[in-house]
Amino acid sequence: MKKRLIIAILLFTLLLVGCMEQDTSTDAEATEDKTNEEFVITDSLGEQTFEGAQERVVAIEWSIAEELLALGVQPAGVADVEGFNTWVTIDAQLDDTVVDVGLRTEPNIEEIAKLEPDVIIGVAGYQEAMVPELEKIAPVVLYETATEEVLEDLYANTLENLRTTAQLVGREQEAEQAIADLEERLAAAKENIEAADLPTTEFVFTQAFSVSDAPTFRLFTPNAMVSHVLEGMGLTNKIQDQDAVDYGFIEANVEGVSNYQEALFLHTVQKDDPLFDNLADNSAWNSLYFVENDAMYDIGAGVWTFGSVLSMETLIENVEEALTK
Repeated sequence: MKKRLIIAILLFTLLLVGCMEQDTSTDAEATEDKTNEEFVITDSLGEQTFEGAQERVVAIEWSIAEELLALGVQPAGVADVEGFNTWVTIDAQLDDTVVDVGLRTEPNIEEIAKLEPDVIIGVAGYQEAMVPELEKIAPVVLYETATEEVLEDLYANTLENLRTTAQLVGREQEAEQAIADLEERLAAAKENIEAADLPTTEFVFTQAFSVSDAPTFRLFTPNAMVSHVLEGMGLTNKIQDQDAVDYGFIEANVEGVSNYQEALFLHTVQKDDPLFDNLADNSAWNSLYFVENDAMYDIGAGVWTFGSVLSMETLIENVEEALTK
C-alpha cells in the first residue's frame, strides 16, 4: 500500500512538472510573438508599419524626449539637450548616455546616423522638411501639430501622442499608468483649490518674456493643454473670445492683457528675464486689476507649457502651491 502511494506521488509530480514546463514554454512563445509582432501607427506621414519594440529612439522634439522619460525609456539622442534641461522641469532626467543631436530646427544628421536608431520621432510643421534626409537613416514618425482636430483639444492630442510613442517602444501599460497618475493628481489638486476659497476661479495664464526690453505675453487659449489642466483643477479660463489657435496661445502686450485683467494672473517667466523690473514704472500695467488687487501668482520658471504628462504634473504642482499657500 505504501509502495503504491509513493508511485502515485511520483507520477503526480512528473505530471505537474510537465504542465509547468508547458506553461513556461507557452509564456515564452507569447512573449516572443509580442516582441516580433507587427503593428501600424498613423502620423502626419500616413500609416507606418513596425515590427516589435523600437529600442533605439532619437527624439528631435522635447515633448517626445519627455514622453520617453515618462515611459521609463532613455532616448539614444535628443535635439538640444541643454535647452531641454533648461526649460523642461520634470521629475525625470536624461542620463549621461543621451547624445545631443543638434538643434530641433536643424538636427545634426551625421550625429543621428552614428547612433543607428530604430526610429526618429519629431513633430510635423517645421520639422517636416527634414524627413528626406532623416529617412536615409531610419524610419521617421512625425506627430501632427496644427490640424483642425489637433487644435480643437491639444490636451487630448498630447495623450494620443504619448500612447503612440508607447506603442513604438513597447510600453503601453506604462503610458496608461502615467495618464492615470496625472488624472489622480489633477483630482487631488482640484479638491485643495476648492478648499482655498479663492476670490475668483477665473484665470489668465501666461508664459511671458522680454523682447528688446519690451514685455511679450503668451496668453493661453481654451484649446491649450495648459488651459485643460487648469480647468481640470476647477478654474475657468478668462479668455473665451479666441478660436482654437496654433500651439494654444496668442501673443499680447500690456494693452492686450488688459482685455482679461479681472482674473487670477498666473505667470511663468525665466529667472534672468527683467520683464517685471521693466514694468515697475509702467502706469498702464500698474493700473491693471490683478496688479492692484494682488492677484498675481508666480508658478515658477521651469514649467514647460508644450510638454507631456510630466510637464503637466509640474504645472499642477506649481499652480496648486501658488494658489493655496
